[in-house]
Amino acid sequence: MPDGPTGSVNATLRRPPVIALVASLCMFAVGASAGGVLVRFQDRLYDLARREVVKRPEVHGFAGAEVIDQARIAEVVEQSNNAVRMLHVHGLGLGMLILLVSLAIVNLPLPERLQHALCVLVSLGALYPPGWLVLGWLIPYWGVARLRSPVEWAFFVPFGGAAILAIWATLVCYLVVLVRDRRMGGS
Repeated sequence: MPDGPTGSVNATLRRPPVIALVASLCMFAVGASAGGVLVRFQDRLYDLARREVVKRPEVHGFAGAEVIDQARIAEVVEQSNNAVRMLHVHGLGLGMLILLVSLAIVNLPLPERLQHALCVLVSLGALYPPGWLVLGWLIPYWGVARLRSPVEWAFFVPFGGAAILAIWATLVCYLVVLVRDRRMGGS
């Protein structure tokens, strides 16, 4: 059987570029470490966030009496803790995504420069999960309302968007190769 986009697959896979491997491994390390911190220090993190939230009733729109604001205090503290959990989950998830997508990219019949560009683009996704760390750290001090838009536009939109764009661009490029090869092969 012939090698190519519709033929057999070579026995060995090509290795993704260093940037993709480093980005992937960093995300695995960040995600796993965040999970470890959550397991070991969950109560301390909660207490620290709660202490800072209570100090800033004006930031979080509280009445100013802890007894009255108890439910809202717990809600804001939980938002901070959830952001750290999202760092754990997204760190591991982006690590896997970057590794698998870059592995697919370098093993598709695409020009090497395009492969490299797509691998760099998907690797930029590694800058997306730190947005969750920023949220988790700063929510008790600044509140969700002040942070949401800046964090979304500084982390989530550009770097999450880069990873998504790389995935779609890879798919489109591969489909173009498939269609072109079918037309050239007469099928």
